[in-house]
Amino acid sequence: MSKKPKILLLAVLITAIQSVVLWLIALWSAWSIIQGDVLSLVSALFLTGIVLGAALFLSNVAIGMFRLQRWAYTPSFVMQLLIVSIGVASFGGEYGLVVLGFGLLLPAALVFFAMFSKTVRALFRKD
Repeated sequence: MSKKPKILLLAVLITAIQSVVLWLIALWSAWSIIQGDVLSLVSALFLTGIVLGAALFLSNVAIGMFRLQRWAYTPSFVMQLLIVSIGVASFGGEYGLVVLGFGLLLPAALVFFAMFSKTVRALFRKD
């Protein structure tokens, strides 16, 4: 196994942490359904399924990034852009939380820029 640059390992670590957070949110959501703390069971089940799917997908992307699989390069950007969109939306509205917005934006920006670095791009271009 070749030595991986630290910037790639940072991007993989952040992506892995993001996937763990999604798994925890999915478990919390499922627990809320079991406890009966939901207003609409259908909506709660659907959203829990969406979060579970995102957690599984992001976990696979993190593993693919670590293994330098070419297919993982573009999905890493897509997931970070989705996280950024949630982060930006967290700044406004009646229940806006600036801390949550920055908590989502900063790690996503780090992964985004790490994946765009020359060394990381070169690693994913190798055949």
